[in-house]
Amino acid sequence: MGNFSMNVTVLSCIVSPDMCPFICAIFRQNGGEMSMPRLDRLFHWLFFVFSPAGLAAKDNAAWIPAAGNTEIRQQGVWTESRFRYAEAGSLASSENGAALELNFEGTGISIRLGGHNVPAYGPPNLGELIVKVDDRDPVTIRPRGTARELVLAHSLVDGAHRLIVEHRSNGQDSGCRIEGFRTWSKPCGELQFTVNGEANAFLVDARVRLTDHSEKITYRNSLVRNWMTGQCCLAGLPPGKDYHLIIEAAGWKTQRLDGIEIEAGKPTTITPIHLVRSPSTVITRFRFPALNRPAIRKPGDTFRARFLGYDTEISQVRLIRRLASASISRTIRFEEDLTKAYYYDREIVAHLPDDMAPGLYDLEVSIDGGRRTGICRSPRSVHVVREFPKDPVLVTFGHLDTSAQYQAEYLERIATMANLIGADMVLNSNAVNPAYISGALSRLKTPHLVNFGNHQFFGHEQWYGDPVNRVDFGQDIAILNYGHPWHHGIDLADALFSQRPNATLKIINAFEQNAPLEFLDRHRVSLIHDAHGTGGRVMNLGVTPTRRVGKTNAISFRVIRFKDGRVEKCTYNGHETKPIPFARHEDPPLFVSYSGPNDGSDSSVTATITNRYLDPFPNGRVRFFLPQGRYKASGGRIESQVDSDDREKRLTEVTVRVDIPAESTVEVTLARR
Repeated sequence: MGNFSMNVTVLSCIVSPDMCPFICAIFRQNGGEMSMPRLDRLFHWLFFVFSPAGLAAKDNAAWIPAAGNTEIRQQGVWTESRFRYAEAGSLASSENGAALELNFEGTGISIRLGGHNVPAYGPPNLGELIVKVDDRDPVTIRPRGTARELVLAHSLVDGAHRLIVEHRSNGQDSGCRIEGFRTWSKPCGELQFTVNGEANAFLVDARVRLTDHSEKITYRNSLVRNWMTGQCCLAGLPPGKDYHLIIEAAGWKTQRLDGIEIEAGKPTTITPIHLVRSPSTVITRFRFPALNRPAIRKPGDTFRARFLGYDTEISQVRLIRRLASASISRTIRFEEDLTKAYYYDREIVAHLPDDMAPGLYDLEVSIDGGRRTGICRSPRSVHVVREFPKDPVLVTFGHLDTSAQYQAEYLERIATMANLIGADMVLNSNAVNPAYISGALSRLKTPHLVNFGNHQFFGHEQWYGDPVNRVDFGQDIAILNYGHPWHHGIDLADALFSQRPNATLKIINAFEQNAPLEFLDRHRVSLIHDAHGTGGRVMNLGVTPTRRVGKTNAISFRVIRFKDGRVEKCTYNGHETKPIPFARHEDPPLFVSYSGPNDGSDSSVTATITNRYLDPFPNGRVRFFLPQGRYKASGGRIESQVDSDDREKRLTEVTVRVDIPAESTVEVTLARR
């Protein structure tokens, strides 16, 4: 509430006084409270709309969606289309001669095309569009070779105009998607650029934000990029200097470009943009441990690591974990197992110190020797826990169609809730694009397992390894990741489980659920989680019995809790089969906000956890970053206190467990002892 009051105070200096009741009314409609992400977006939206710059931009451009718009007259066959949970719907047609007609007012108009279907599946838009504004000469647009936004006409006489867009087949090729139109009545410019990057075969689209230099006013927040060419365009922009462009794609490092000038009546073209992969997703010269095959150990334990060391000298083995603006790192003892070396592969046994702090670490091995000198690196591959859970908590989901940026943003919000729920591991079944998935799930504080199914981007093994593997969570828990249909055969799966005959809890993260019952019974499998198949989504299989927990839809997730080696709970609000609902456009119903910056600058911080779900989340987890010291908690139970080892900024990460009742708000306060 304090943050909201501060924002209203700031807005009062910008807008006319009679707007304050309107602002407060919006807040009251949300029950007097709002998540910090939503509050932040509301603040920036109000700032933009009602500030002088925002009012000028608002008056200057109007968005006209194509889908569901009765003002757009259709000729021929058009269907409303939203490919695999796209951000916005489109009007699509493959009929030669199908046309759209729109009457509009203003001095200019642009078109926004729907995105091409993703590279892994679905045809792109291969037809042509013939565009005519009033009596001007027609213009041909080829969607396969242009940006998604295009200026159709500018410098028109201010007043009423008519636009006709006709789809034409291009030989044997056809198809178009039209998301909408943007019109303006004052001089406007456009920004043209290309976006490509590392792992370019997996780079579909990106989100861009065009702001003022301070990033307080956002002029455009949009998905861009024709994945076939990398072309991007933002049309209908108010002229100005010192614009700031931010380019974001989950799994790639965010880029910022400053000092952009937009001129009226002509395009501004900037230098092509190349996105590099985020270090949290790049595995360098490592076999294992790695994503989908992490080493989960207690302090004092050992683990094996295999990497491409060639004929170099292994000089150092280090674990590192990021804490806000600081980090924790430890150089650890190791010895090489020379019997395992072959050609360029080397293998070591690494020893965790007895006082190793819990958390998910990057593993780095430094090697020296001529041109091979460098660092072998495996991000987020070693998970240190105080104790192995007897009854683990899993967050599971599947078939979410995470193919590109908008879908990855949804996955990021689920990951944020999984952290707060206090999950021991996250299971993702039937995934699509590993580049975006590895980026979105890099915010998890626990390991995750992923398998790829019938919509996979081939080449996912460079991130997630073999489709069939096993992860051990201590001596008692063995998790099989099985990424094939079961007709592929069970020989490898059988061997992996047979190596753990004494594990008391066996779990399968599968693509499909129809594993041979004899296999499930013989290995006493407690849970099979899947995202692709028939039958009851929650049901018992075989005589063990194995609890099948499957994906119901692509707008939900599950929390699976065990008791004494059996699934105790896996549905929402006492229902027989329902998962926890979470719509694509929705802010997380489970979220945390802090009384001040949670970045190590304040030694007393209160976390307010809000749960709008009908289910409680016992033993949730919240993290604090504070100036280095020892702390006590009120409202929760301290799980760990870990000091960073940075020389310049010393922080203490305090992890607190807290019970989160249904439909409630709870507070946890940290203060120095």
